[in-house]
Amino acid sequence: MEPDHDLEQVRSELRRLGYLDHGVERFLLQDALRPRRPGRTLLLLTTKVGFLSGLVLALGLALALVTANAGPRADAVGVLLDTLVLFLHLFPPISAVAALAFLALCGVLLLVLRLYHVRRIETLSFAAAAGAGAGGLALALWGGRALLAESHLPLVVVLGLATPIAIYLVIKLVYNGLLTLAIRFTDSAPGVRLFSRRWLGLAILSAAFVLTLPAVLSARRPPPPDNPAGLPSAPGERVLLIGVDGVLPEEVDYLLAVGDLPALAGLAHQGGSLWSYARREEPPASFWTSVATGLPGPAHGVASLDSFRPLGVGTPLARSGPLRAWWSGVEVPLGLAEYRPLLSNRRSAFTVWELASRGGAPVLAVNWWATFPAEPLPGLVVAHGAFQLLHEGAQGAVAPESARPGLKALAGEAARPAGDGLESRLRAALPPAGAASVLGRALRPDRFYRRVFEARLADQPRAAALYLPGLDIAADGWRGGDVAFADLVRSELRAADLLLGRSFQGFGTVAVVFDPGRRRMGGEGRLVLWRREGCSAARERVRVTAEAVASGLLRALGLPQSAELPPPPSECLWPEPPVTISGYGERGRKQNSSAEGSEYLESLRSLGYL
Repeated sequence: MEPDHDLEQVRSELRRLGYLDHGVERFLLQDALRPRRPGRTLLLLTTKVGFLSGLVLALGLALALVTANAGPRADAVGVLLDTLVLFLHLFPPISAVAALAFLALCGVLLLVLRLYHVRRIETLSFAAAAGAGAGGLALALWGGRALLAESHLPLVVVLGLATPIAIYLVIKLVYNGLLTLAIRFTDSAPGVRLFSRRWLGLAILSAAFVLTLPAVLSARRPPPPDNPAGLPSAPGERVLLIGVDGVLPEEVDYLLAVGDLPALAGLAHQGGSLWSYARREEPPASFWTSVATGLPGPAHGVASLDSFRPLGVGTPLARSGPLRAWWSGVEVPLGLAEYRPLLSNRRSAFTVWELASRGGAPVLAVNWWATFPAEPLPGLVVAHGAFQLLHEGAQGAVAPESARPGLKALAGEAARPAGDGLESRLRAALPPAGAASVLGRALRPDRFYRRVFEARLADQPRAAALYLPGLDIAADGWRGGDVAFADLVRSELRAADLLLGRSFQGFGTVAVVFDPGRRRMGGEGRLVLWRREGCSAARERVRVTAEAVASGLLRALGLPQSAELPPPPSECLWPEPPVTISGYGERGRKQNSSAEGSEYLESLRSLGYL
């Protein structure tokens, strides 16, 4: 009879303190007042806390994701409907994670109760709940910084207001859940009812707001300036940009030292210089878009290679943080979400060639990231992955569409054996299937892009850009040994060097970027920057940023200096900008058809990026 007597005393004390008069507290604390086995009590309590925490966190996260991905001009009704549907997708995993986290806290609490004689169980429960709330707030702010970098006022409001409230509710839920467990295992009632004191609730909310708002406001990118109808410009010069992916800096240094890259060495020592830049750990799409726009990711809108559209949700989620694993690993295989590739409509910043084409000047862009579907510009745009897309007959591979027949013929020629000995050496180094894969995914596409680029330089484009990813693609899953790959690197860089030697005449500024790509995330890359006006020879290799490349090219074109972009490298002579403006504006985002997206998706898979 003694346990029943103790249980009745606890029930009376809880009723006196008012715990059994409120819905959520009563919903949790009633488990401490029933003579169940401890294991069953713990299981029921974990399920309840996971369910209630999932309701709060899933709803807040769904609203934040929809607001971040829908953009500032999204329809309010559409955002609300998408939030409700996305909540249904997020509730199961978040409830499960919350339940597991609460179960871990229960283990810590029980260990403390077993090792120490704790008189004030309410204080111990609150301390553990406050620690859980602090960890949740830190996780929310960490994920929120990536979302806010590209977003505007609506997301600031959502995160700034909803996050503290959600953290407060989670702390209260966890506190009551842990208090229930402590009562059940100690047969004692709490001395006071902490959350009945208004000052405590206000203190928690105030602390959450104080920690949240500065972090949110500091991470937020200011709204982009209005797109100016016309940019004032000065007489400029033609610019050339070449990007070579998958090349280690020591490989560039060695080939320059032994004289295998004469055109590049000539540029580096006659009016130019060899530079280094810090390589951030980011996807290739984001890095190369920074090179072309001058803005860091995700400020230019290209934060990932893909996006997901959960079933019933109209807003594609290009930025979902740690939840990407849930979409790709669970919902897509189950048919609950659609997998979508990165299309050019995700890029919100203008590239060098887009800005150079204003006024009708012809430009040339070949295979650069975030250019599919190709948008019509004066000149020629060959979309990223166009070699595969042309063979598939996909729309959007080139712009203007009238250039398709000639480019398709060039793609057919590039797909045939070249007879230069490289393919035979490749077949000797790799098994037949591996050699065919490297040829089809990497070498022949790069050969096609070089031929297209050189042929269309006859149109005298004001800005010309070429991206060669073959080495980065070939390195993915390479099984031919280091010597064979070094021979491949030498051969491909020599081909790029020959193209450069035949192409740079007539250009006033040339930038060649060698990036290690997926072969070495982080570290540094190499950049050769040449100006006809000259660059001072640095006593030591100067480190620049990838964004400074676009800034220098735009300055050479005679365009205004954007306050959003860093200044061009000071070691080179640059013309004075006609004016300094707040920014070049935000590029409009157009809708793309799902058919185009599916074809581009298959292209990315064939290239080994997905």
